[in-house]
Amino acid sequence: MKIQIAKIVFLSCLAIMKKILDLGEFKLGKKSQDYKYFRKQTMDYFYNNLKKLFLQLEEKKIITLCDCKSKLRQGYSNCSLCGGSGYKNKK
Repeated sequence: MKIQIAKIVFLSCLAIMKKILDLGEFKLGKKSQDYKYFRKQTMDYFYNNLKKLFLQLEEKKIITLCDCKSKLRQGYSNCSLCGGSGYKNKK
């Protein structure tokens, strides 16, 4: 089976984002208003830039929408093709 580009990129970015959020939670406290703002902004940066990247790869006909209909901001899914990114390799 071929390596799924969108899945690998998505899961890597998701892991990085989670580590950054863990650091923010440690420093700011999970219930603080500062952490809630930090979390929202961090997630927006990651997901918006991933969406831009995936749209560029889709335009170049490298990836296409996955049949499982996962949405990027919903996080990880157990789809073997997209892993929750919503995109899979073009055949």
